[in-house]
Amino acid sequence: MIRRQHRFMIALFTSILLLLTACSGGSGDKPQASGDPGGKEPVKEKQWVIKIDPQNNLPRKATATDPREIKALTEIAAEYEKLKPNVKIEFVDVGNQDRSAWMQARMLSKDAPDVFWDNYDDTWLHYQKGWFLKMDDWLQKPNPYQNNTPWKDMFVPGILDSVRAPDGALYVVPADGVGVAIYYNKKIFSDLGLSIPKTWTEFMDAQAKIKAAGITPFAIEGKGDCCHLHWIDSLMSSQFYMGKIADMDRNHNNNLEVNEIALAVEDGKYPNQEQLSQQWKLVKDWSQYWNKGFTSAADSLQMFAQSKVAMIFGGSWTNGQLKQAKVPFEFGAYNFPVITPQDASLATGKQTKIYGAWGALQWLVPGYLAKEDPEKIPVIMDFLMFLSKPENVSKVDLESDGEPNIVGATPPPGHEVFHEDIDIANMQGYNSRLDKSYSNVFLASLQTYLTGSDTLEKFTSRVIEQSKKSSDNLIKQNPDWKK
Repeated sequence: MIRRQHRFMIALFTSILLLLTACSGGSGDKPQASGDPGGKEPVKEKQWVIKIDPQNNLPRKATATDPREIKALTEIAAEYEKLKPNVKIEFVDVGNQDRSAWMQARMLSKDAPDVFWDNYDDTWLHYQKGWFLKMDDWLQKPNPYQNNTPWKDMFVPGILDSVRAPDGALYVVPADGVGVAIYYNKKIFSDLGLSIPKTWTEFMDAQAKIKAAGITPFAIEGKGDCCHLHWIDSLMSSQFYMGKIADMDRNHNNNLEVNEIALAVEDGKYPNQEQLSQQWKLVKDWSQYWNKGFTSAADSLQMFAQSKVAMIFGGSWTNGQLKQAKVPFEFGAYNFPVITPQDASLATGKQTKIYGAWGALQWLVPGYLAKEDPEKIPVIMDFLMFLSKPENVSKVDLESDGEPNIVGATPPPGHEVFHEDIDIANMQGYNSRLDKSYSNVFLASLQTYLTGSDTLEKFTSRVIEQSKKSSDNLIKQNPDWKK
């Protein structure tokens, strides 16, 4: 009996010892790996590679032809990689290729960069194909790199609404933008006693004096799709329609998107033939002061840098280009003059400027990731939240001459003209107003009119006819627009 009890006590003691040994990981001087009940090596954190197409912000070394070194994104990426050792940022050079064709190929093969660039208004023609990830829910989330401020609240008021697609969703995150202004040669203006023109009449009078002095007043590039004639259309159309679009502006953001234009055409509210006639008659009168052969290949920047012309259209980036070219004169920039009712009876007398989210810091994410690799999306968004910190956007835009769309970010020096308190153009130029067919017909008809081959009546009639065709086609492709 005693022997059996002894054997029982030994067995019980042995069982307890084995149990304690198992719970302790098997060795008192070798602790078990955290989270690994088998005592194996710790599970490594998953490694990620985020590929980004930074458009004009692609990092590069200085060259003989371009002495600027673009390195801001490289430095920002390196800082982020220190914070997140399991993430690697790689930059992709897309080059100068047709973006629509490029996206079509990338979406079909599902090998687009994780973050890529496109103009927000171009995405309006493709979002319904599922090419882009909806960003709305992510923009509601707190940004851990900005005191957990909701990400959407970091953007300047109104800029997110301005890039919403016709379905009301956000597919683009617009961290910066660009503006358009008229650059002028201060020496020419000073020699001729000219001041910056504020009205259309002053604008035309100044050019008459410049032309009389033997200098070409204005250089226009009017051959391709973009951008001078397109900008003229946006600026002038907006001045004619400013404050008059309430019955066409379905989402009430004071901007007419492609769906709203198409529906306005269907309802007979747009275009107004008399407005078209008044606007483009002014432009035809203005064209007497343009460079000869403006519908052929022309380099307005080079003409301006060589003092062959007194004025050109330019964007935010033009400031840096002229400094880089070391032009031998002082230059300035001013906003497009106001067209008064005395100049055209349908004009509102309200000055407008072109400013929008067309900068290089426009971020789109492939829509197919939602199914193909959903775990990668939070990693991408975390990097974009880090990249959108005010100091980071300021740093990038200082190199690229962009205009920050982030509260607290600082514009580059000399960019005051783009931030003047003037109404932003509420109508896109013809190139982005409807579809490609409309753009092509508009440009071809406009060129023949401005060069004297067609009458104003033929030009406006063709534009109105094509607007109806294009609108019908777009509405058929997008029946949800009528909901």
